[in-house]
Amino acid sequence: MNDQTQIETGTALALPVGTDLTAIFAKPEQVDDMISRIEAEARSHAPDLSTAKGRKAIASLAHTVARSKTTLDAAGKSLTDDARKQIALVDAERRKIRERLDALKAEVRKPLDEWEATEEARIKRLKDALQSLTPAPVQMRDTETITVEIDRIKAISVNDSWAEYQEVADTKKKQSLTDLTQWHEAAKVREDQAAELARLRAEAEERARKDAEEAAAKAEAERQAQAKAEQERLAAEKVEADRIAAKEAEARRIEAEKVEAARREQAERDKADAAERARKQAEEDATRREKEATERHAREMSEAKQREEAAAQRERDRIAEEQRQADAARAKREADQAHRVRIRNEIAEGLKTLDAGNWFALADALIDGKVPHTRVTL
Repeated sequence: MNDQTQIETGTALALPVGTDLTAIFAKPEQVDDMISRIEAEARSHAPDLSTAKGRKAIASLAHTVARSKTTLDAAGKSLTDDARKQIALVDAERRKIRERLDALKAEVRKPLDEWEATEEARIKRLKDALQSLTPAPVQMRDTETITVEIDRIKAISVNDSWAEYQEVADTKKKQSLTDLTQWHEAAKVREDQAAELARLRAEAEERARKDAEEAAAKAEAERQAQAKAEQERLAAEKVEADRIAAKEAEARRIEAEKVEAARREQAERDKADAAERARKQAEEDATRREKEATERHAREMSEAKQREEAAAQRERDRIAEEQRQADAARAKREADQAHRVRIRNEIAEGLKTLDAGNWFALADALIDGKVPHTRVTL
């Protein structure tokens, strides 16, 4: 039977049908009694928000109250011409029905509305908390900064307070710690390489300085040895040299000084050449090691960037999937609402062709299937 003519019988919210339903508008106290009975029955329901079944029961009860309001209001509209003289009274009762039953519907549904608002706030809080498990972009910083970020994420407790997001939070925390550990290792390698490069440079400079000092000392020792040997030779030959004319002695002295000057000049050149070779060798060694360190660093940075881009792509894919699901749910709700409006309009159009005061004609139309979307089982 069409639910616009009678609420399902056998329930405490059942209403009279036909002329019995219309007749109650002649006596306001009967309307009051009927509304009070509906209110008492609706308020006797103990709301249970802890289960999906309990929440569905609240929504169903609110819907039943709304159907009672629609049925009573429709009955008032269908008064026959003989009852038109009571139209003012009927309109007042209709307003009373709408106002009180709308208020009752809001009262009945209030626990569910409050629960839904609380649930929405809880889910938003959990989603916001998920963002705290995303590490800051610290992969290009030093190990100390990355360690602070690791400690911060480790300190975030993932337990049953996350409810249905616990598994997602646990996975995200593990992934973030894995990424941070990899960044820490890469930063540690960079810092170790920088320290090693500085050490190698210092060692090369120290070796060059020592080599130059050793070369200078060796040259000086050779000069002193040669001078000593020359002095001994001159001493041995001194007796013979005394017999040489003063002019020849002076010539030999001058020649000796020239030889000594040339020798010292050559020694200085040799010392400078040795120092220069040592310096060039140290620079070549340092340049080679620095180039190798730079190439290793470039490879590691490329690998770290690839891991970061992969993590960013996974996050974008997750957000896109959530948006797609939300769009699909909204589209379904809109389609359901449009379908309901179309069915209601088609039923209303079918009823418009009938005589509003002829209940037998309405009954025949329902039996004959002339009212769309309705069926009577005989």
